Amino acid sequence: MRLFLRSSLTFLTIVVFFQSDLYSFQEGFGKVYDKVSISEIHGITDERSGSTTVQIRDQIEILLNNPDSVELNDYSLFLYIDGQRLPTNRTMSVEDDRIVFILHETDTLKSLLFEYINSWGIHERKVRMSFGDKDGNHVHIEAPNITINFDPYYSIRSWIGKIIIVIVIVCFGFLVKRNSFLKADGSDKYSLSRTQMGWWTIIVICSYIALWSDSGILVELTPDTLILLGISSVTAAVAQTIDKNKNGTSPTPDPVPVVVDPTPAKVSTEKQNFFTNILSDGTGVSIQRFQSVIFTFFIGVFFVYKVIVDFEMPDLDPGILGLMGISSATYAGLKTNEKGADDTNPITPPGQQPPPAPAPVDNPPPAQ
Repeated sequence: MRLFLRSSLTFLTIVVFFQSDLYSFQEGFGKVYDKVSISEIHGITDERSGSTTVQIRDQIEILLNNPDSVELNDYSLFLYIDGQRLPTNRTMSVEDDRIVFILHETDTLKSLLFEYINSWGIHERKVRMSFGDKDGNHVHIEAPNITINFDPYYSIRSWIGKIIIVIVIVCFGFLVKRNSFLKADGSDKYSLSRTQMGWWTIIVICSYIALWSDSGILVELTPDTLILLGISSVTAAVAQTIDKNKNGTSPTPDPVPVVVDPTPAKVSTEKQNFFTNILSDGTGVSIQRFQSVIFTFFIGVFFVYKVIVDFEMPDLDPGILGLMGISSATYAGLKTNEKGADDTNPITPPGQQPPPAPAPVDNPPPAQ
């Protein structure tokens, strides 16, 4: 029993000794980097040589103040940014008081820059750059000493995106003014369903281009975005089908000779009023149209707000999508009962007068 206790005590003593010795070694190894200080850091790649603003895949030169105080190994050093080791960024060369790294694009670097990459108008960030070993021991830097430009083509791409957005909006406005693609077939009234489809088309296209121009990434369209486009497209298709069915079932009037009027035809200002057209069913403002316009407008504004705040195509609440779907379905369902719908306002060609109303028929004299 005494021999067992003596052996156990000896074993514990050896374990404690090795642990304390290992701790002292690690602590001393960590303090090695406290003896080294960085005098200067800059890029050495082509036109950015000597600049404190670097880009991905640039060579970076770190100059040391007292390199003789520690022995540095080419293969044991890693690049550190804001205290985080970049695993794949090993030294390219170590010469006297000079260490050279290549700034590779890594997941660690992306995570450090994520907040800035996913922000409007920001394409560079000042960081604390140093070097160290694989165990986390590194030269500590108190203040940012270099700037990483992670999107060098931002300025050019941003202007291209802005120009494209302006062209899209101007062309859309020109077509609305000169063309009738927002009006019902065979009518001079603006169609609510086509206006909704145009509204969502412009919002999605401009949001997509804006995100690309700022980030340089073709963002993924979310299912909610596709659902919104689908709701507006299906509503427009159903509304057009209803209009055509009404035209097909209406009685065909007797042909009336057309009287040519040399004076230009005057177009009714009431028919050309945009908001009157999309809110009215021919007898006045209808509740289903008003509801559809209000929901479409505010959901569209909320969509743009989410794009600006989240810097991505948004995932909307299922309740919002349901609200949009119910509103569109209500409009399409009640459209079948509308009086004076879009198809009941035929366009009168210029230079012609509308057909005259049939003359009233006199009542025959009572029989004698």
